[in-house]
Amino acid sequence: MKRILLIVLLGLLLIGGAAGGFYWWKQSRITLWSFVPENSIMVFEPNDFAYLWRPDDNRKVLKNLKSLPLLDSVQRTIGILDSVTNFKFSQVIDQGNLLISFHQNTNESLAALYLLEVKELEQHSLLSDLQLFIRDNLDFKLSERTYQGYLITELKNEHSTLTYIFHKNYLIASFSPFMVEDAIRMIADSRVNTYQETELHVAEVTDGSTGAGRCYINTNFLDKLAGIFANPVEINTTPLKWLTHLMYLDLSFEDDKIDLSGFAVNDTSKINYLSAFDGIRGVGFDMKNIVPASTSYVLHASVEDVSLWHKGLKNYWRKHEPSQLTEIGELENRYDFVIKDFYQFMANEIGYFVIESGKSSPADLIFAIEHKSENLAIQFFDSLAQKSNTDTATYRENYADRIIRHIEIDEVPARLFGPMYDGFPSSYYFIDDSYVYFGNSQQVLELLIDDIDNENTWRRSIKTNDFLASTHEDANFSMYIKTSGAINQVRKKLNDYWGGYLEENKTILAQIEYGAVQFTHVDGQYYTSISLQHPGELVKQINPQSFETIQQQGFANNLISKPYAVRNHNDKSLEMMVQDEAFTLHLLDAQLKPTLKIPLKGKLKSKIYQVDYYKNGKLQYLFALANTIHMIDRTGTYIPGYPVKIKSNQSIAELSLIDYDKTRNYRIMAADQKGNYYLYDKTGKLLAGWNPKKTGSGPATQGRHIRVQSKDFMLLAQKNGIFQGLNRNGTSKKGFPIDLKGSLSQDYFVSKGSKPSSTEISALTDLGELVSFSLDGKISDRKQLVRASDSVSFAMVNSGTGKEFIIIKNDGKKLTFFNEALVQQFEIDNTSSSLLFQYYHFSVDNQLIIVIDQTHQKGYIYNQEGRLLHNDPLSTGHLLAVLYQESKGQFDLYCSSGNQLNIVSLKK
Repeated sequence: MKRILLIVLLGLLLIGGAAGGFYWWKQSRITLWSFVPENSIMVFEPNDFAYLWRPDDNRKVLKNLKSLPLLDSVQRTIGILDSVTNFKFSQVIDQGNLLISFHQNTNESLAALYLLEVKELEQHSLLSDLQLFIRDNLDFKLSERTYQGYLITELKNEHSTLTYIFHKNYLIASFSPFMVEDAIRMIADSRVNTYQETELHVAEVTDGSTGAGRCYINTNFLDKLAGIFANPVEINTTPLKWLTHLMYLDLSFEDDKIDLSGFAVNDTSKINYLSAFDGIRGVGFDMKNIVPASTSYVLHASVEDVSLWHKGLKNYWRKHEPSQLTEIGELENRYDFVIKDFYQFMANEIGYFVIESGKSSPADLIFAIEHKSENLAIQFFDSLAQKSNTDTATYRENYADRIIRHIEIDEVPARLFGPMYDGFPSSYYFIDDSYVYFGNSQQVLELLIDDIDNENTWRRSIKTNDFLASTHEDANFSMYIKTSGAINQVRKKLNDYWGGYLEENKTILAQIEYGAVQFTHVDGQYYTSISLQHPGELVKQINPQSFETIQQQGFANNLISKPYAVRNHNDKSLEMMVQDEAFTLHLLDAQLKPTLKIPLKGKLKSKIYQVDYYKNGKLQYLFALANTIHMIDRTGTYIPGYPVKIKSNQSIAELSLIDYDKTRNYRIMAADQKGNYYLYDKTGKLLAGWNPKKTGSGPATQGRHIRVQSKDFMLLAQKNGIFQGLNRNGTSKKGFPIDLKGSLSQDYFVSKGSKPSSTEISALTDLGELVSFSLDGKISDRKQLVRASDSVSFAMVNSGTGKEFIIIKNDGKKLTFFNEALVQQFEIDNTSSSLLFQYYHFSVDNQLIIVIDQTHQKGYIYNQEGRLLHNDPLSTGHLLAVLYQESKGQFDLYCSSGNQLNIVSLKK
């Protein structure tokens, strides 16, 4: 119905053009801009409106966006009207001046007001054709009414109303009647709107809009725009409302980009957020070197003079957010915070990183401040930590040669720089030679440290860094967006209507992979740019594809293990290790060229771990056979003291590598088949309390270590459903052991919190009950999956990152897949009695679920929506090693099959 009404509206544009030609009035001071209501959020002035909707426009980004339902309807409507008018409709639209003004309609929608000036009378045949088309094909009732002396015409049906007026040579029309009335009041009362003065200024300083047209944005109403899409309780819209006075941006489309560029107009008589940067130069985005690859979006400020900037911020807060001054005042008065001392060591950048999270998970947050002096920064914040809580002085967590401390003050980043940087109930922090890092949990800082040490950052991502290179390095204030993670963050804040819309069209919208909004101070103005990057044309129906073989390597004997990915410490390249049926362990380089053969006396009983035994950056390999633990270097030479034979007549069932604080003072835990646990230091010395630690039941999975608030937990899960929580010396923690009341034969999931009571463990019993409990030994929840018969089995599969899991139900005929909230995701047929599962979570919209059919030696790869990604199954009976190449949008799958190790690729 909306499409039919749009046909009527566009037809009326022609009728109005004809009427304006018949009733040509003498020149007056009224312009098209005079009709724009003063509460307009944005006005779009297209250059070539009809051209934008041509179906033969092959620019990829436009082809993608025009597949959205509403935009597809507009394109179809214009095509119909061109067909009815012998393709003259587009000419009329482009001959006249057209403005489209957007306003808040309801809590969930925008209202559009269409304003057209037509300077020439079109042929009568065109008008006649349109009138006949509307009369013969559309069932609308025509009515008229008068408002403040102006004749309003309305076309109505049971669903919608199209309202319009003719005034001189102008047509004013809208699907929302009150919009036309607002336009009448503007001209009847001789009001002047925000845009009229700005439009005159813009005309003086520019040669006219370029590209597809120009957008004029009234930032005083951006909070209302946000309110249409988001739940008001979820966002603080004040910074949007007072961001600046007005923006004018030229819109352009390239094959793979959308750009809006222009200027933010500051009203010098008013104070707004951008005015805090007046006279301050931006100095770059060096922080990209420390932004984790899993970051959804970044808010970044770059200033040459932090003291001057903070002075401008205080002026802004005093005018628009006075409560912020109270917050910073409390910091200064209660905790003896001296802002001048802060300026002594703060450098030029701050960054607020929102880390990708699942639909139901709260966001992990990082706030970074560049400093000029590590010593001064340490003294300052350690003093603040002690003043905030006398117990905080004892909180000191060593992790990977960093010291993590805790400030028991709420919202430290927001108190310093404004409420847009909130989300820190208290602040964990560490300091290195360049930055002060705050995290809203200890865990997020540990993940950050791992990412920095492993160079898993935006700077090291080829695609992300290429996009950043196209943005403005010297911007004062920027928001950088990585869509793969940001979509879920946005979804959490949307209201039900727009949240549903996002879900329905996520495949289309996610094609825009990156975005940036930037403001740069230039000669008293702010150059403004919005850039969206689109990788390529959307394929509406993605068909299964064929595997492409990249490399192959044959062996004299059949392979009996999965490929294990290891890192070459010399050049950081990815290598593989695999074992054959003669028990020889093979090391192969990145091209699968054999570089080392290690004859062993049995089959691998564990995964292959890499360790830095000598703490010199050179890596060794750790693994277990039936009764021995081995550690060798990349030449095949054993580390002194190895192999280590366990003191048991039972075979090793599980081997774990533990590094309490990432200092490479390793502990090695071995569990035999009867549940006897042995804990060694890295030299192979058996430790007290573990000689062995007897549990009385075989291990369900490998033992694990967790550290929370400097407290160590050794977690042992047994097949009889008893869950042990121990100290490092093997004694039980308070609240343990826990009886899950069901047998256990698989791994469990840990969601690490800021303290033991908020750290949750989820374990799935063999009967399909998901039991959740905390590290203080309290069971918080039990959820039972439907089990219609005794033959139904369940599997919990953790992702490679350890941050997500799925559950798979197998009833013998079907496999049903559930997310961590036990919501069913998809279902597939089952044709085997022997299955292996893997789950890889590269990002929210980039996940792999792998099903290995051991009976038929076949592998199947699905995405998170249950779509099979390939035509023919993969030939393998072992688990895979998987690498995702972001720059190519490609998965590299390492699979062992028979006597061959293959690398095959598959597009995302």
